[in-house]
Amino acid sequence: MASHDRKTGPLLEIACFNAVSGVNAAKGGANRIELCVDYSSGGLTPDPTVLMELKNQVPIPVYTMLRPHSNNFIYDEPDFNTMKSDLLALNNCGADGFVFGILKKTDPGDISKPWIDIEKNTELIRLAGEKPCTFHRAFDCIPEEDWGKALIDIAKCGFASILTSGGPSGDTAIQCIEKLALLFETLDSVRSRLPEGIKAPEIIIGGGVRASNIQRLTEKAQHAAVYHSSALTTGTETVDVDEVKRLKNHLAGLV
Repeated sequence: MASHDRKTGPLLEIACFNAVSGVNAAKGGANRIELCVDYSSGGLTPDPTVLMELKNQVPIPVYTMLRPHSNNFIYDEPDFNTMKSDLLALNNCGADGFVFGILKKTDPGDISKPWIDIEKNTELIRLAGEKPCTFHRAFDCIPEEDWGKALIDIAKCGFASILTSGGPSGDTAIQCIEKLALLFETLDSVRSRLPEGIKAPEIIIGGGVRASNIQRLTEKAQHAAVYHSSALTTGTETVDVDEVKRLKNHLAGLV
């Protein structure tokens, strides 16, 4: 069963929408940063100059979002070409990993039942080389009854992890809390069905994660490898150092 390191507890990843927030995340004890822009859109691709600025100031890994628009997770060829060029530019500026999720229509005229676009996701992962990639919350568009097949397809693409709130039953992890145990059970059930040499992705729990609810989440999702939070408490897009510390202290106490 996938689990965090019992010596250190689950990792804490902080979504940062500017370089100042990245510095605050590192000060608060975060293990990793997800760099993006535009909180109201759920995160979009950052400018490489912001990544370079941040990398010069923090000692922890910085993963970068690849998301050219917030309409959905279906990207046409111009969008996909933008994602490829953005990946290469961010890679050259020192990105430690990448966060994206590409879906495709299963019915040409209907976007309500999308599926994982194996071809496009795999191409981006190949471009990323040895750098790990996280399947973004596009996973939350997949119905629960299809999680098993989705987890296998995501693993076959080569993703190291999946960022999810727990599926389509809510926008936040707390709203989906009763589904988290099912997600880990499903992940366990597919391990034996993965082709040889293909590793199951780790699960990153995100979506409204705060110090005020992380205890409930860790009780339900005991096998999450990483918890993901924007640590925003002041109505701005700047990470709250004290909130990061509260989150980190709770996770450290799980050892």
